[in-house]
Amino acid sequence: LLFKIMVASFEEPIGPLADLSELLYVVALHQASVAYREDVSVNAADISLFLISRYGVQCSPENVEQFILKDIAGKRNDTILQEGGDATESTELKNESVAQDMSLFLRSKFGITIKAEDLKDLMAEDKLSRIKEEHDQTAQGEPQKEEVKQSNSNSPKGEKSSEDSPKMDLVELVAMLMIPEFRKLEVMEQKVEGEGLASVSDENFEFCVNAMIHDLASFGSSEQPSLEITPSMIRDLFLRYGETTLAQDDELIDEMVKAARTGLSDKDQAFLDKSTFVKALTHDIEQYNLDHEESITTNYDDVFGNPKMKNSAEAEEPQNAVSFVNKFTMETVDMVAHTYFCRTQMMINWLFFVFTYFAYLYYETPSFTRGCPRFKYMSGWAENKTQAECNIVNSILDWLISFGLICAAGMLFVGLGSIGNNLKKTHLVPCLFAMAFLIFLTVYFPLTFGIIVPGQEPLIFMRLVALTLGSVSTIARLRLIVIACKQHVDLTSVPFTSLKSEAAIKKASAVKVAKLQENAFALHGKLTESSAIRSYFGQALTSFAKLDPQYTTRFKGTTCYTDLVSGRIVNEDGVFFSGRLLSGNLAQMLLCVVIMGFGYNATKYVRDNWIPLEERANAVAESLEMVITLAADQTIVKSAVDGCLEMFVLFLLRVLYFLDNAGLLRLDCILLGTFLQSFCERAFFEDEDDGDFACSLFTSAPEQLCETMDPIFRPTTPLGKAMPLDDVASAINITSLVSPISKVVSQAMSDNIASQVNILYPRDRSMVVVPVAVAAGVATLCALIITLLFLPSITATTLKLRTGVIPSVCDPKTRTQYTFNVNSGTFIFGSMFWGILASSLLVGGIVGFILFLAMWQVTAYLIMQGVALGIGISVTLLLKWLLKRTCRTKLYRGFYRNNPLRANLAELVNESFNFATSVAFAIIRMVKLLFLAAFYVGRIDTKFLAPGANEYLGGLVYVDIFPDYFIADILSTEAHRHPYIERLGTLYLYKLKYGPTFATRAGCAW
Repeated sequence: LLFKIMVASFEEPIGPLADLSELLYVVALHQASVAYREDVSVNAADISLFLISRYGVQCSPENVEQFILKDIAGKRNDTILQEGGDATESTELKNESVAQDMSLFLRSKFGITIKAEDLKDLMAEDKLSRIKEEHDQTAQGEPQKEEVKQSNSNSPKGEKSSEDSPKMDLVELVAMLMIPEFRKLEVMEQKVEGEGLASVSDENFEFCVNAMIHDLASFGSSEQPSLEITPSMIRDLFLRYGETTLAQDDELIDEMVKAARTGLSDKDQAFLDKSTFVKALTHDIEQYNLDHEESITTNYDDVFGNPKMKNSAEAEEPQNAVSFVNKFTMETVDMVAHTYFCRTQMMINWLFFVFTYFAYLYYETPSFTRGCPRFKYMSGWAENKTQAECNIVNSILDWLISFGLICAAGMLFVGLGSIGNNLKKTHLVPCLFAMAFLIFLTVYFPLTFGIIVPGQEPLIFMRLVALTLGSVSTIARLRLIVIACKQHVDLTSVPFTSLKSEAAIKKASAVKVAKLQENAFALHGKLTESSAIRSYFGQALTSFAKLDPQYTTRFKGTTCYTDLVSGRIVNEDGVFFSGRLLSGNLAQMLLCVVIMGFGYNATKYVRDNWIPLEERANAVAESLEMVITLAADQTIVKSAVDGCLEMFVLFLLRVLYFLDNAGLLRLDCILLGTFLQSFCERAFFEDEDDGDFACSLFTSAPEQLCETMDPIFRPTTPLGKAMPLDDVASAINITSLVSPISKVVSQAMSDNIASQVNILYPRDRSMVVVPVAVAAGVATLCALIITLLFLPSITATTLKLRTGVIPSVCDPKTRTQYTFNVNSGTFIFGSMFWGILASSLLVGGIVGFILFLAMWQVTAYLIMQGVALGIGISVTLLLKWLLKRTCRTKLYRGFYRNNPLRANLAELVNESFNFATSVAFAIIRMVKLLFLAAFYVGRIDTKFLAPGANEYLGGLVYVDIFPDYFIADILSTEAHRHPYIERLGTLYLYKLKYGPTFATRAGCAW
C-alpha cells in the first residue's frame, strides 16, 4: 500500500500531438550541436557522430553525405504544411484568423515557425495554380520567373552553402522509419497470419492510395485524371503536395517512373494502384531482412553479420567498405552505448569492485593523517594550530592516495574483468585472461585478510557479498569462454545477455511506428468523400490543428513492475535501462540488507550495554568521559580545601580563646610542647595521616610553640591592642590536611556528577531499545522505498521526456544545460550508493530521536504536553474547516460572493482565527519539509526544489544539480537507444553496406 502511494500515477500524453512531440524530441536528440536547430533537420555531421558513438563506425561527414544523405535527403521545400483546393470551397482554411491560430499553435507547441501569411498563401488555390502554371511553362520551353531561377546566387563559386548540404528533415526521417513497414507490405502475403511484427494494415495502405488518387483528381481540374504512371502524373502529385523543388527534377521523376514499372516490359502500362505503389516503395529495399526484427541479435550484426551468432546476417564485404572504418572503442565497458555482451556481468563487476573496496581495501589504505598529533580536547584554533596544519597537509595526501587507489581498483576490477565481454567478437584468449584475473581477485583478499571479524557483522556481510559477486562473475566469464569456443551459437536460450534488450528495442520500434500510423490514420478516418475537390491532406491538417491534447493514466491500479513483467515497458514503450542505473539500483538493494544488519547490530548493542540501576554507580559518567570529566579539577578542589581549613582553624582558635578567658582552660605551653615533641619523635603516627597535623604544629622547639600560641592566651600587644586571629591562624601549618581533604572533596564531587548523570540515564531498557529498533526499521523501509521507486522513476522520466512533459533537448535553455552535463553521469552510481545510505540514516535517526524523546523520563512530559496541544488544535481546526467549507458552499460561486455581508463577517472571523493558528501551520510545514528533505537526499532521480529555488546568481549556482545529471544520463542513453534512433541506425548501416542500391532517390521520393 505504501509503495502504491509513493509511486504516483502520471498522465501520459497520447495521440498525434504526442507523436509529433516525440518525433521532434528524436530529431533534437539526433542533432549533435549544442544549440537546437529549429529547422528540425539532421545533417551529415549528426549522423557521423552518431555512427562513431553508437557503433564505433568512423564515417566522415563527406562520406555520410555521399553514401547516406545523398539519396535520402533531397532538395525539398522548406514548408512542410501546405493545402490546396478550389477557391470556392474550404473557406475555413483560407480564413486569416485560422491561419494565425495555426501559426501560433505550431510555434508554441512544436517550435515549428511558419508565418500566418505564408500559411494563408499556401492554403489558397491561386498559389498552387500559379506553381502548376510555372511548371507547364517550363515544360513548353518558356522562361521561368526571376524568383524561380535564382538559387544560391550569393554563394562563393565552387563552395557549397549550408543550404546546399543535404539535410534530412522531419518528413524524410518519418519516411525512413517507414521503410521496414513497406517491406512488410511486400511480403505480407507470404507470411503466416499472426506472425511478424506490427505493420501497416492492408486497409490503411489502400486508403493512402485512394487518398492520393483523390487529391490528384482535385488538383486544378474536375476531370478524372489518368492513373497511368507517367512523368506528368508524378509531377502533378509533387505539385499537389507542395513539393515544387522535386517537381522540377526531371531525372528523379524518370527514375520514379522506372521504379513503378519494375518487372514490366516496355509495352506494359503501370497504373497508380496498391500493387504498383508497393512495388515503387520496395523495389530498392529488398536487402532489408525482416527476420532480423524478431531475432535476438544486434542491429549491427543484422547488417554486417557475426560468425559467432547463428541468427545474424551472412558476413560479407560491404560494397562501400572504403566509406567507413571500425574503431576500437572499449565496448566492453561502454556505459553510454551499452555495447557489452552481458549487461549482468558488467553490473556484477561494478558491485564486486565496490564491495571489495569497502570490505578490504578501505581498511588497508595507508594514512599519513594517523601520524599527526591528536587535537587537544576543549581547545581552540590557536592551541591546535600545529595539529591542524599537519592534518590539512596529510589529508590532501591521503585523499590523493585514496582516489588513485580507487581509480586503479576500478580499472582492474571493471576494466580488465570485462575483457572479452563483447557483442561484436568474443575471443577465447581475452576471456581466459579475464577469468584468471577474476579468480585471483576473488580468492586473494579472503585468503590474505580473512572473512570473519569478531563483532563486525556488517563487515563480515560485505566480505561474503564480495566473495559471492566474484564467484558469480567468474562463472559468467566461464560461460563466455564456452561461447567463444563455438561458431554460430544460438543465443536465444542464453540467459543474462544484452541481446534480449536489443531484440526488445527492435520490437518496440515496430510497435511504436505502427502506433504512429494508427494515430495518423485516425485523423483521416473522420473524413468523407462528399466533396470531389476537398483535399485529404488539407482536411487532415485542419483536424490536426483542432486537436486537443489527449492523455492516458499510466501506472493506475498497477505498478511499473507489473508492466515490466508483462514486457510492455521494454517491448512496447522501448525504454532502455542504462547499465549504470541498473548497477546503482542493485547496489541499493544490497545496501538495504546492510542497513538492516547494521540496525540489528545497533539494537542488540544498546540492549546488551544498557546498565541496570544497581550496577550504574559511576559507569554511566565514565562512559561519557569525552563529554563529562568525572574527576574534579584539582586546582578548584585545592582552593576550596584551603579556604575550608582556614575557616576551621579560625573557628578552633576562637573556641580556645573563649575557654581560656572563661578560666576553663589553663595551658602550660612549655609542658605541652615538650610532651608533644617527645610523643611525635616516637613515630606513633608514622603510618597514619591523622597525627600529621598535630605533629607538624609541635615538632619545633617548645619555646617557638609558646611564642606561636602566646597570642591566644595573651592577646594583647605591647601597645595594649589585641592581635588579629587571622595573623595567629596564618602561623599554623595546615599543608598536611590539604591532600586528604582534597580526596574527600574530589570523591564527593565525582559522586555528585555521577548521580546527576544517572538521573538523566534512561530508567528502563525499552527507552533505548525501542527507539533504536524503530529507527533501524524506518531506515530499512526508507532505503527499500527509494530502491523500489528507482525503476518506475526512470520509466516515467523517459516517457515524460519523449512527450515533452519535461522540457529537455527541444528547449534552448534546458538543452544547453543537459548537453553541458552529458558526461556527468559518472556521478550517478556513487550518488545512488551514498545518497540512499545518508537518506535512510537521516529519516531513521529523526524518527528514532522523536520516539526516544517521547519515552525518556526527562522529556516525556514535554512530548505529552505537545500531543495534548496538538489534539486540541486539531479538533479546533477540524471544526473550523467544517465551518469554512459550509461558508464557501453557501456564500461563494466561483470567485464571486453571493452575500458580501455574510462573506465579509466570515472572512473577518477566519482571518483572526488563522492568525492565532498560523504558528501551528509553520511548525507542521517545517516538520514536513525536514522529513521530505531527508528522504529526497537519496532520490537523485527527481527534483525536490522548484526551478526558482534551485538556481542562484543567474544559473551559476545550483543547489541540487544531481537530478539534472540523472536526466542528462537518460538523454544520453536515449540518443543511442531510442527505438526510432535504433531503427534509423540500422538503415544507416544498410546504406553504408549497400550504397546507392539501397533506398535510392526514387524510392525515397516515393
